[in-house]
Amino acid sequence: MELVVTSFSVELSQNKYLSTSDNFAHAVLVVRAEGMPAEPVAAAEVLLVDCSSSMDWPPTKIVNARRAAAAAIDLLKDGTLFAIVAGTERATMRYPVTEELCAANPETRARAKAVAANLTANGSTAMSTWLALANRLLARHPNAIRHALLLTDGINQGESQATLNRVLDECRDRFTCDARGIGDDWEPEDLRRIATVLHGTADAVVEDVELAADFGRIIQSAMGKSVRELRLRIVTPPFARVEFVRQVVPTEMELVGQDPAGGGVEVSTGSWGPETREFLICLRLDDLTNRPQGQDLQLGRVELATDDDVGALPDPLPILGHITADVTLSTRIDDKVERHTVQARLSKKLGEGWAHYGEGDMDAAARAWGEAARIATELGNEEVLRRLRRLVDIEDATGGVVRIKDSVQQRDGFSLIFSDLSGQSGKSPQQPVRRDGEPIRCPKCKTLSPPGSKVCMAHGHPLDPVPGGAS
Repeated sequence: MELVVTSFSVELSQNKYLSTSDNFAHAVLVVRAEGMPAEPVAAAEVLLVDCSSSMDWPPTKIVNARRAAAAAIDLLKDGTLFAIVAGTERATMRYPVTEELCAANPETRARAKAVAANLTANGSTAMSTWLALANRLLARHPNAIRHALLLTDGINQGESQATLNRVLDECRDRFTCDARGIGDDWEPEDLRRIATVLHGTADAVVEDVELAADFGRIIQSAMGKSVRELRLRIVTPPFARVEFVRQVVPTEMELVGQDPAGGGVEVSTGSWGPETREFLICLRLDDLTNRPQGQDLQLGRVELATDDDVGALPDPLPILGHITADVTLSTRIDDKVERHTVQARLSKKLGEGWAHYGEGDMDAAARAWGEAARIATELGNEEVLRRLRRLVDIEDATGGVVRIKDSVQQRDGFSLIFSDLSGQSGKSPQQPVRRDGEPIRCPKCKTLSPPGSKVCMAHGHPLDPVPGGAS
């Protein structure tokens, strides 16, 4: 029996209390999907394997790419439609040889594995051609759970960034894609863009021999999906509008919305299996001075939408506001909102440290990574600490003191900055973040940020260490 999602549940976490000077309201939406035995769900999978010349050196890259492709093929369920595509400056069908998908069974899996074992490296890199072919192949199967798995080792030098962006926009909401980089010479931002637009994960392969196991985990996750697409619909009154929607668990990514009828936004969250995800929602508010005080106002409502047959969806949830003159109420920050704000700052510090390291500023890199170690320790984020320890020795985690190792590999840095998109560090601990002191109010947008914040949680404005009650 297959596990198929049949029901969704939602809960909303926020501090509804606002002062008349507040310009933003934040809430965290938790969405859970649960399933039960039912009929198998149609699935379609395209393996996009970099076969450019650089995959030949060191030889472990192409060797492990072949093994990983075979491992992925082994895990395809009978009936899954699939293809292997060799990616260079063009996309070439390897199995089947015609531009179509074939159904997985013992015979086709054996043939595909034989093809994978003979993949050769020759050519340059143009990832847009790989994604465009995947889009054409998967577009013929609109009723299937559609997924692509992309592996690359090189810089996308065979085309312009504008070309890749255009193709990604064409692929948006058509299929999901997980991306992996192997070796030390690829561009992390290309994979980040692919994973973010196509609702997937991205990560670095630290040890080439680990690639097959990673491919196996990705395919098992893809085979567990049973809802093609779930959308969040956020409807707002005239005095409020959606500033942003971010997925924050299990991966962190900004979600791009479209305007549905009736105002607000609607964002796609990709395909789903039995899982839990969390989303941070920010609403921008007009002047609240003349709004009723001392009573609940509906700032918006959030609901789920899907074209799949999943039974009854949960009722919409209101995002509330309650204007009060009591600063002890209006300056509180909801535990979940605060945790995800702090987690975003952690990701920022990891990236800053890597940028400083690349510029040769070791002192600045150590300061940024020291702050990251402190925040990760506070959050209990062991996955980030594990990745960070590949680059630094943590001498005082709570004090944020680290020493950069004498020898650092590029792939270790890539792995660190992909901790937010890997899906490995996104579990939401139950314990809330506890910080001493008052929240800090942004002098520009008036948003409250957690005590000790250096930048505004809404827009990144620099903050002065002034308690939240001050205006």
